[in-house]
Amino acid sequence: LFTEFLAPYALQTRHTDFIFAPPQAVHLFHDGRFIGPFVYGLDYKLDLRTLKREYTPNDQPQPLRFFCRGDPAHAWYGVASGFHLVCPAKDGHMFLLGTDRLGRDMLSRIIYGTRISLTVGLVGIVISFVLGITIGGLAGYFGGWIDGLAQRAIEILRSLPELPLWLALSAALPLRTFTTRKRMTA
Repeated sequence: LFTEFLAPYALQTRHTDFIFAPPQAVHLFHDGRFIGPFVYGLDYKLDLRTLKREYTPNDQPQPLRFFCRGDPAHAWYGVASGFHLVCPAKDGHMFLLGTDRLGRDMLSRIIYGTRISLTVGLVGIVISFVLGITIGGLAGYFGGWIDGLAQRAIEILRSLPELPLWLALSAALPLRTFTTRKRMTA
């Protein structure tokens, strides 16, 4: 529910000047005096021999802002909100876990991915809960042959090995549509 608030950047925000940037450490002290939480800015140069970007921290502290306005992000319920728990300094950047090949913040992407994983798990639990309550309630209320049928069906389902079943299902599904089109045009 709070993914957009917790993630420092929106899901698709790209920083093309910071492709494969390394993680930035959070510091509290600069030149022996307390400033509060901050990160050092990054400078990069292109190594012409290997064509890799080499990042070096500069000596400019960029204070982190808390409970601030940042990238606007659309929540599941469609409301755009740019309010975040932590934001980089004005005209600064903050990559606590670095960036990927497109310059997207890895921490934000992990937070968004966590939301998807937890949602899939919760939906699965809700479906099994509803089915279990319904089937168990009917079997307990009517008893007799309905209870026996429900018990045998559950025993059969529980006896199937799960991994080979998932492997067989994935092999039975067709390839994705765009992959098939790509092969046909090639």
